[in-house]
Amino acid sequence: MTDTISQYPARAAEIREKNERLVLGLMFRAGSMSQSEIAAATGLKAPTVFRIFGELERLGLIKQVVPPEGVSLDRKGRRPTWYAVVPGAYRLIGLDFRAGHASVVIEDFSATVLYSEDRDFPLGADATEVYGLISKLIQQALGRPESSGGSLLGIGVGAPGVVDLSRGEVIEYSRIPGLAGFPLGTTLSREFGAPVHMGNNATVAAVASYRYGNHRDVSGIFAVLIRSGVGGAFIRDGRPYESGGRTALEIGHMVMNPDGPTCACGDSGCLEAYLAEDVLLRSVSSMVPCPDMDSLDALILSGNPQVLEVLTVAGRLLQRAVRTIRHMLEPDAFVIISRSQALSDLFAAEVSKGLAAMRFPGGLPPAVSGARWDPLMAGRAACDMVFDAFFS
Repeated sequence: MTDTISQYPARAAEIREKNERLVLGLMFRAGSMSQSEIAAATGLKAPTVFRIFGELERLGLIKQVVPPEGVSLDRKGRRPTWYAVVPGAYRLIGLDFRAGHASVVIEDFSATVLYSEDRDFPLGADATEVYGLISKLIQQALGRPESSGGSLLGIGVGAPGVVDLSRGEVIEYSRIPGLAGFPLGTTLSREFGAPVHMGNNATVAAVASYRYGNHRDVSGIFAVLIRSGVGGAFIRDGRPYESGGRTALEIGHMVMNPDGPTCACGDSGCLEAYLAEDVLLRSVSSMVPCPDMDSLDALILSGNPQVLEVLTVAGRLLQRAVRTIRHMLEPDAFVIISRSQALSDLFAAEVSKGLAAMRFPGGLPPAVSGARWDPLMAGRAACDMVFDAFFS
């Protein structure tokens, strides 16, 4: 009996914390709310809401703000008091990296971007070297005058390859030697003194497209991310698809031709053996100079017939992969993301042709669009992983 009774204070504290985060989350998403609105939205009793507001205000997490225009008086003829989160109460870090590149975003507690930077680093660097470069990038970003603020709420990380979400480790990724099994989440958390929440690059890109792009009105979106490899992520009702606590849908390793070129994973004929950035650049460079993705973008826009023919063939392979994905997951929309808007649009057009030839119960195929990978949006989506965990 004694043991049971001793658990009550802990349970009460847990309930209080959950209710406080519930209130903070509603206020965060709405921008500002009154106590009466919170009570109506949560079902919490007015005295409980009053106590929560008092505690959150005491902790410096919320503050009184001017009510929105048109707010009506309450039943006693008084205008309700409105509150919003205090932007400087916390800071968050959003990190997205892959072989040869990393980007970081610093946000405040209102999800306002304080600072962002993206940086290239040497290809071939191993996990230890990459961690050192990432750590230095974060330290420098946090040290910027515009990044000053409250304590660190958390770090959101978009990592390459297959990610173990609970352990904060990359399970499979061959382009950074030693990254598989490297304790990335634990090491970051220990160094910066904050919880770390990880996903993979494609998931971060999909969340960014879903929340900050043109896909907020669909329930399911599948994103294809083309960079040093090819990743995929599925968002259904705002939540990324995962399997067994791991990111899944490594579509870059769908075998398109068992007798095809060797992939970085060691298999043959994988999708990314045809579509990865370095492969596309080599294919185009065999005909015309094309050192980088900006050059590829310009060549596509110029209408170079040889370049368009090579890329169209690659796009048809992607089309075949997307048709398979459509059968399995039935997303409402697809978005093709690369560092070249013209390439993304070209591939999106090829995918659209393939989907138009399929039969669908509603009669209309999924919408397909192209997007340019944006390091700022990726960083914001990585920060969202911290917010989602804190407010959940």
